[in-house]
This record gives sequence, structure tokens and C-alpha cells, in this order.
Amino acid sequence: MFRRTAACVLFVCVALAAIPEQTSRSVAAPAAAPAITFDDMTEKAGLKTPLAGLMGHGGAWGDFDGDGKPDLFVGGFCDRPNAEYKPATGPVASGLFRNRGDGTFEVVTDTPAKLFGRTSGAVFADLNNDGLPELYIANNARRRGKKGEEPQASAIGKHSVLLKNHSGKFVDIGEDCGACPESLLSARNVGVLDYDNDGLLDLLVIEDKFTAKPRTTLFRNEGTLKFRDVTKEVGLPENIFGLGVAVADLNEDGRPDFFVPHSNKLFLSTKDGKYREATELASVFAWKQLDGEDWPCGACFADLNRDGRLDLVLSIHGMKARNRVYINEGLKDGVPQFRDVTKEVGLSEIVPVRCPHVEVQDFDNDGWPDIAVSAAHLVDGQVTPLIYRHVGIRDGLPRFEPMWPVAKANAYFPAGPSCDYDGDGRIDLFLINWFAGNHSRLLRNTSAAKAWLDVRVIGKTTNRMGIGAKLSVYEAGKIGKPEALLGHHEIGIGYGYASGQMPVAHFGLGDATTVDVRVTLPGGKTTIDKLGVKANQMLTVTE
Repeated sequence: MFRRTAACVLFVCVALAAIPEQTSRSVAAPAAAPAITFDDMTEKAGLKTPLAGLMGHGGAWGDFDGDGKPDLFVGGFCDRPNAEYKPATGPVASGLFRNRGDGTFEVVTDTPAKLFGRTSGAVFADLNNDGLPELYIANNARRRGKKGEEPQASAIGKHSVLLKNHSGKFVDIGEDCGACPESLLSARNVGVLDYDNDGLLDLLVIEDKFTAKPRTTLFRNEGTLKFRDVTKEVGLPENIFGLGVAVADLNEDGRPDFFVPHSNKLFLSTKDGKYREATELASVFAWKQLDGEDWPCGACFADLNRDGRLDLVLSIHGMKARNRVYINEGLKDGVPQFRDVTKEVGLSEIVPVRCPHVEVQDFDNDGWPDIAVSAAHLVDGQVTPLIYRHVGIRDGLPRFEPMWPVAKANAYFPAGPSCDYDGDGRIDLFLINWFAGNHSRLLRNTSAAKAWLDVRVIGKTTNRMGIGAKLSVYEAGKIGKPEALLGHHEIGIGYGYASGQMPVAHFGLGDATTVDVRVTLPGGKTTIDKLGVKANQMLTVTE
């Protein structure tokens, strides 16, 4: 995904007050459950032609115009010779697409989001709590651009940008906001978090190791869309390199922690408002490379076994992708105890293409979260994503089965953010294409209908987007009972790799028609219970 090689051509060129004790119960999913299915809606949605030839490398969902429908930003690399962008005549600019609400999207033409750069990540985040999200675009810039044809020469040196949302229209404030300094070069993922619980969302920008002095930078939101580099101030070392990022409160202190893949380091919040590396887990996350591009890339926290703890899934950027699953066995001396259970849960088979991005969502709404990596099976122009379906719990561990033989994987996509773009309660995927001979794909989830619940949180003293809020869904009448837990999420965006998601927690409910919901607001001090919530709706919980 970082360069085209002959090898690529062979592959088609294409919040709980206390953590409940883990139980040893075994719960199996229905043996004859229908498959997870998708329809390719790219052309019908109006996205195929405007993205034709895009060397896509990042993108995000977000409701930038405030109409309640998820819109889409897609970014790409614009630094290659013109011939590499066929069927386009040259580089294709990043694009912003408005969701019309009828299954189609329109191109937004008059916007600074239409740019030429080396885009490698993006998030829509409401950074001034006005109800409309800003757009941060992470560009993998180089210090000096090459002389030569345009727009490639300028695109190489294009720095990351922050676009202010002014009543649904974007204005570039990157130069003066403090979050896009010239010193920030090889940016990849963007983590969104309120590290100090002041109600303003901060930005954690990950740099890769392919620059002289790579670093991960924490930009504190000072208000009025001004940011300050507090990396050193909060105790973070200045040499953290990475590709993706995952953010969640793992040590249960009410402040976000984060994991940076490639460095494979977990950073935990401390009582004095700072961060420290969880060196106790260094051996657990240690990575021995098979070759020069065998890197942990995407990361996602999710409760895989419904015990109220967030587990970790890593996806790997390698032609022999050894994806990893780490189960969270609870706290010991304030440190979450992760254990590698990849083999036990069913993900040990090597995927024969790169798997940069990872999403954990209940794609079939059976009540158990599934794992999607951005590998695919491409045959006769049809793409089928690689999804490991959750098939139940045995001896306290989740079990997964791939929807098709892993050995058939012959294509991959750098990014693939999930979103229910049509509001039917089923999670869809947008796979962002990098290779000539293929194109980006909007895959609409057509799996059999089952009950579901989406939850969003609107903060007042906490951040408006509800980032960091913990949500637990229980069987009706049994709120707070561990054995009745049907799902647990922490709202986050910008996880995985090069992808931005909507600030919504999605729960598949299977056959349940009514549930109880517990919401712990960011910071962990306020809990809101909603009893007797009906299924098949978007529940909005306001502070």
C-alpha cells in the first residue's frame, strides 16, 4: 500500500463501575445462522466514476452538514506518474461526498477537502462542540517535494490540514490552528480523545517510522479551535512511531489510554494526568518481523466475549498477515492483563495478502461482534470482504470462523471504515482502493434482518460527540447483572488504520425486542440508565 510492486500485481493489483468477573460459560451462536452478505452499491450510489483512478489511502464517515445522514470523505496519494492513475489521466484529488438519503451521494465540488496530497488518515470530529464536525486530514508529507509535473510535486510536501466546519461548509484553518505544524510530516492515523476531561476533544496524530525523527504527537484542544503540543508535558516519549491507533479507557480511571501498532506500545493514563508506557506488557505485544514490510498496522478495542472488558485486535501489513487477538483478563495493579489467544479463537491462519485495517462490528446482528479485516476475495470484478463471524463463547473465549477460506484472499484495501450509511440497522463497509484495475467499493449489508440498537451520546459538560462514553446493553429487567450483558462498547472514532467512523455504538440484539441500556459518560463519574428500550432504533442519550 505504500508503493506498487510486482508482488502487488500478482495479487490482482488490486462504563461499568466495576468490571464483572469473567465467567466460563459456553454460549454458541445458531449453527445454521445465515451468512453475512453485501451488495456492491458503488456505481448506483454515484461513487464509482468520481473515484475512478484514485490511489486511495484514507477516508472517514461523518455528518458534516448536520442532516442526520453519514457523509463520506475519501483521500488518496497523488505523488505517482500520471500513468499509474488509469483510467484517470493523472492524480485524482481527495473527495467529499454528501449523503442524499436515497442511497446516493453527490460530489461536493467547492470545498478545501478536495486536495492533492498523500492522505493517510482522516476523521470528522466536533472540536468546538457546536454540533457540526470539523475534518482533520492527515497527510504523509515529505520535507522536500520533487521537482516535476504538477500536482504531484506539490502533493508530496502537502502537510496535514484542519478544516473548520462553518454551517456545513469547510474552511482551511491548518496554518494557524497549531495541530498541523510544519514539523509534523509522515502522519498516518488520527486518534480523537479528551485526555484531560475538559469537554474538548484533543487529537493524537501518529507518525510512521519513515522519517528522520518519527513521533506521535498529542495536541491539546485549548478552545476556539486552537491546539498546543503537550506530548512532552504529559510524559510521552518523542520517538513513538506507528501506523494505526486505538483509544479506550482500559485501566478504568475515567481517562483514555491508547495503543500504537507497529511500535506495539500501550500507554496508560496516570493519576497525575500524564501517560506512561505499560512496559509490563512489552513481551505480550512483542513482534518479530518476517520481512521488511511485516508490520502491525490496524488496531481496535472491542468486547469480544461480552464480559465488560475491551479486548484488542491487531491487523497486519504483511503479505503473510498474522493477525492477532488479545483477550483482556482484567486489571492487575492498575494494568489490563492481555493474553494472545489468536490460535484459540480461530484467527491463526495466515492471510496471503496485507490486512492493514480492522473493524469489529456485529455485521449479522446476532448479538456477537464479528471481525473484519481489509483483505478481500476479488473474482470477476466482485469483491467479498474477509469477515470472521463470531460463533459463540467456549470456556470464556470467543470463537470465530471466516466466511470463506482464508487462502482465497487475493486483494486488499488500505482502509475500510464501517458505517450504517442507509440507516437500516445493518453495518455497511466502504473499502478504499489503492490499485489500478480495481476501484473503491461501497458494500451495503444485506444480511438477514435481526434486531439491533444504535446509541449515540450528546455531551454538555463532556464532549458533545460522546467520545469515551461507555455503553452496556442488558436483557430487559436485568440491568447491571453480568450474566445478562448483551454487549459493551466505548464510543470512539479513528481506530483501525487510515479510517474514521461515526460516533455511534452499534449493538446486534438477535431476537430481543426490548433491552436496558447503561451509559457511563466520559470521565466515569455520571451514569444514565435507560430501561425498557425498544429495539430497531437510534437511541440518543443526552447528558
